[in-house]
Order: sequence, then structure tokens, then C-alpha cells
Amino acid sequence: MAEQPKSVGVLDSLPDHILCQILSFLPAKEAARTSVLSPRWRYLFLSSISILDFKSCIGVFKKDDTFLNFLDRFFSNPNLLSLESFRVNDLWVNPDFSYDDDYLRIHGWICAALRRDVKEIVIFSIKKKDDLTSPALLFTSHTLVTLKLKINGVNDVPTNASLPNLKTLHFTFFEFLDGNSVLKLISSCPVLEDFAFIMCWFHKISELNIRSLSLKSLVLRWSFGAGFNSRRGYNAIKINAPNLVYFQYVNGMGEGCTLSEMKSLERAHIEIILMDNEDRERAANLLRGVCNVQSLYLAIEDDSETLFLAPLDPMPAFNSLVELEFRSKYTHDRQRTWIVEFIHRTPNLKTLILDLPSKSEGFESMPTIVPSCLLFQIKQIEIKHFEGEEPTFEMVSYFLKHGSVLEKLIIRDIKVCEEELSAVIEKLLSLPKESKKCEIVTPDYFH
Repeated sequence: MAEQPKSVGVLDSLPDHILCQILSFLPAKEAARTSVLSPRWRYLFLSSISILDFKSCIGVFKKDDTFLNFLDRFFSNPNLLSLESFRVNDLWVNPDFSYDDDYLRIHGWICAALRRDVKEIVIFSIKKKDDLTSPALLFTSHTLVTLKLKINGVNDVPTNASLPNLKTLHFTFFEFLDGNSVLKLISSCPVLEDFAFIMCWFHKISELNIRSLSLKSLVLRWSFGAGFNSRRGYNAIKINAPNLVYFQYVNGMGEGCTLSEMKSLERAHIEIILMDNEDRERAANLLRGVCNVQSLYLAIEDDSETLFLAPLDPMPAFNSLVELEFRSKYTHDRQRTWIVEFIHRTPNLKTLILDLPSKSEGFESMPTIVPSCLLFQIKQIEIKHFEGEEPTFEMVSYFLKHGSVLEKLIIRDIKVCEEELSAVIEKLLSLPKESKKCEIVTPDYFH
């Protein structure tokens, strides 16, 4: 019989509870390797592990896949210690074969984890041909604190849904057979704080209602692809979550997104696509709902140019806003003028970040009336994707000329040929500045 390594012999002299503590600090994949040392180590591993975390280490399932057998053995262990977390990434069932028993295994793992009073379940990227339905037990756990599922699945929330301790709930690529069950689901989570629907679809509803006093973070994200409004399953959204701190909305306007007053809102991330004048009015209404925000990321795809051509009267004032990042995909003559007009409504703005497409001709001149925030508040401006066109230089010059308290102007990703780069940077550095403290920085280049 081969002699055991001395280090293993030393560890073997330790009591079980000490070895279990040591194993608990190892990643699940590494801890599992100790089970080959001896029957005692195999027992210790299966008995001690409280976090099962498998990230990007799982290939295509095979019938003799040791990973499947390992999880089966782990969950069938009679030692029913509580499980803190069960996380699996890149779980891939080969769609070319019929592995119904593997789908049953996935159900079995989830249910076994729930029976061990698991607090966190995270399962991402189950790739398959047919939809996987989540077990009903998943919606009646009294121990779950975090649930994140990225699975192509058709689901129905049971009538007895109850998740009294759930604080984080994320769904990606889920399809709800009864869209009204969303209200049922949220009402079953009295302490829910972090909620996300990402590319989800809903049946049997025309309006998505989200109501919660406990929510602090809400993410609603869909694709801008063709037919996105019809595919998501509803036209309008109503949100009543007055204690939100973070809100993300990536979608078309449909029939609008109505928000209750959110006085606690600190950050908002808004990406919208506008098709017509009705969309512009709905976008203004959406922005009105986040007007108390302190930091705003605003991206607008306005192919119809309705927003940039229209007056800004419907837009609210953003009196608490201190940081604004604005991005637009399409070039329009009034983009830069519109931005300056918009920041007239942000009297306390400190940081402005712009990511705009360039155009060599046709831009309107910058406004003559200077926003008060540019005169007295803005300390940092960042321009992304600087293409060296004259209208962009005019905008930068405008900011430098009127930014009396400006401390830093950052120019990133200068898109000119190498032969012109030095001349463009030299021209930027030579622009007159109102603020003596202002530094012009091009962090991507040395000069």
C-alpha cells in the first residue's frame, strides 16, 4: 500500500469539526478533490460543504458525466446540514439528445437544496431545446434570501407562493403563463429589496403592475429588436415603489411607464427608443418620475428626431441631479443644443458625461443663454468618442469658455488617424479657458 503524504497524515490527525471548517473555506471544486484521499475525507466533504459554487466548469452533459453523479451523491447524503448557497453557471444540456432525466435531476437538485434550507440559489444559462419549468417549491421557501435564475422556461407562480425572507429576485429569459401572477409573486415577498426582470415575457396582461414598499432596486430590461413591444406581452407599465434607490429601464415606450413619486431615488439608468410624438410625451412622463434622482444615465435612440426637434417644456427640473451621463446613437443637428437646453433644468449638476455621434456639418450653433450649472456648479466634463469634427470642437470650446468653476475636461477615445492625433490634441490644449483651475486630460494618449 502506498504511503500517505506526510501533510495528509498531519491533517488526518485533526478532529472532524476542524477539517470541516478548513474545507468550508475552499471553493466547491477544490474541496471536492479531497474526497479521493480516503473514505473519511469523502464523508467530511459531503458533510461539511455549505456553499456549492460551480462557475464555468461544466461542459456538455453526458450520461456518464461525473459532475452529475457528484451532485446526485451530495444531495442524497443523509446528513441534512443546512446549505448556504447553490450556484451553477454555464449549465448546458446538449439539445441534440433527449435527456429528460437530466431535467428531472435539475428539479431534484433545486428541491434538495430547498429542503436543506438553502439561502441562495443562482442558476445561469441552462441551454436546451425545450423549456424548463421551475419547481413550485421554489416559490414557497421560507429560507431563501437570494434567487437568481437565467433559464429559458415557462413558469406559473403557485397560488400559495410565500417567500417571507427573500430580498433579491432576478429573472432572465423567463416566460410567465399568467402575467398577473407577477403581482402575486411580489406580494409574497414582503422584504424584497432587489428585483429584476431581464428579457422576460408575460401572457394574459396588457399592463404590468409592480407595487412594493420594500423595493430599493428595480431593473426592467428588454431588447430593442423588432417586435419587442409585442413579444414582452404587455403595453404599459405602472410602478408604485416609493422607496426605490436605484431604477433601471431599458425598453421602448409602448403605452408608457408611469412611476409613483420616488423621493428616495439616488440613481437611474434609462435607455429608451422613440418612434413618434406620443413616445416623446411618454418619455417626458418617465423622466418626470425620476426627477428626484442624484445620478442619471440617459440613452436615447431617436431615429424620428421627435425629441430633439421638440421644445423642452414638458421636461421636469432635476434639482437634485449632480451627475448626468447622456448617450445618443443617432446624429441630429440639434443634439448639442438640446443637451445645453436640458442642463438648464439641472441647476446643481457637478459632473457631465457625453457620448454623442459626430457629424462634419449641419449642427446648430451653441445657445447664447448659458445654463447656471455650467457657470457656477459643473466641475468635471467628459467627452467620449471624440472624432475631431468642428462642431465637437465648438461644443468643447463652449464648455471651456463658460465653465467658470470647471476643474477637469476629459477627452476619451479620440477617433482620428495617427497623423492627425498630435494636431487634434494640441488644438484641444490651446482652447481658451474661463477657469484657471481647469485641466484638459486625454487619458488614452501620451503627449
